[in-house]
Amino acid sequence: MAISVQRRGERFQLRVIHSLLPKPYFSTFDDEESADKYGAQLQGLLDKGVVPTGLLAQKRTNTTPLVDEVIRTYLRRATPAPSDIAVLNMLATDLKELRVGGVTFKWIEDYVKGLKERKLAPGTIRKRVESLARVLDWHRNDTHVPGEPVVANPLRMLPRGYSTYCDAEVVDEARDFRLSEVQARAVRAVLNGVKRDDRERAWPAEPAFVMFYELIFGTGLRLREAYKLRVDQYDTKRGVLNVEGSKGHRGKLKPRVVPLRPELRKQLTAWCKDKVGLMFPFWDGTLEDLDRCTSRLSARFSTLFDYAGVEHLTEHDMRHEAACGWVMLQNTKGQWVFNDTEICRIMGWSDPRMMLRYASLRGEDLADRLAA
Repeated sequence: MAISVQRRGERFQLRVIHSLLPKPYFSTFDDEESADKYGAQLQGLLDKGVVPTGLLAQKRTNTTPLVDEVIRTYLRRATPAPSDIAVLNMLATDLKELRVGGVTFKWIEDYVKGLKERKLAPGTIRKRVESLARVLDWHRNDTHVPGEPVVANPLRMLPRGYSTYCDAEVVDEARDFRLSEVQARAVRAVLNGVKRDDRERAWPAEPAFVMFYELIFGTGLRLREAYKLRVDQYDTKRGVLNVEGSKGHRGKLKPRVVPLRPELRKQLTAWCKDKVGLMFPFWDGTLEDLDRCTSRLSARFSTLFDYAGVEHLTEHDMRHEAACGWVMLQNTKGQWVFNDTEICRIMGWSDPRMMLRYASLRGEDLADRLAA
């Protein structure tokens, strides 16, 4: 095996010669350090008999199966985590024209860059990349012919921190917004059918969505946790919801108990009367409809807030608002109702630092307490 790095103008060229490669491999880099690092990485893989897809002969790349076919085969024959299924169905649709041989290191770098341009959260980027990586690992093991070189999974070659944003990229903005009483009344007026003077008609508010809004605003449930609720998860005697949390490891359920305030408890009890099955009619109950249902409801919230004149608000801001409500909740004696640990349990947080991220206190509230 021979690896060399030579300067070519203002860039550096890496050359790799190895018996497993059909021909010498060349690649250029902006700096010598990157070329040396990638060369060392290739040497480690080739010494183990593993050949990255991008270094295979072109004819082999063109005859590899389509990625969407591999994904659907994986879904039928393997046992993916529940959280992977919806992601993989989406990837199968998005990557219809891509072949397995086309999943090179350059392709995955461009793919991650595209996800960042869409301002997706680092966790969402990792979920998509890692779900696809598991599919390609399975496909490689399922199709490998003894004696043939093992094809490396380029998704496993991404450096640590590939999903995070650097200073020059679009960063995740902190949400430090609180809904004022005036804005909250404006939203509820829209939900009650009040028409704006500059609009031809009122916003179409059906009873199910009004109840759905009140539930999320009053508890801080995540969107998916709320629309997946069943009537039998509501304990009317104790006034609590037995929620199947949606943020467990690899899609595992993370159950928790969420209390209801008296007014919301009264509303939800009336809503659930004589109902069975799903509490709300938005989701059809299938895994395939989860992402579509989330998108539909997110768009519904957007149109609601736009009509109410708070277009910068998002559905997830309701979770922030509810968290602040739990933090500031006092009893008739002026004592705090819940401590930090209890609020973390209600909100479904394993890390108590999340409360500092979500708690955004109004300055006027703090000033009123000083004047009391």
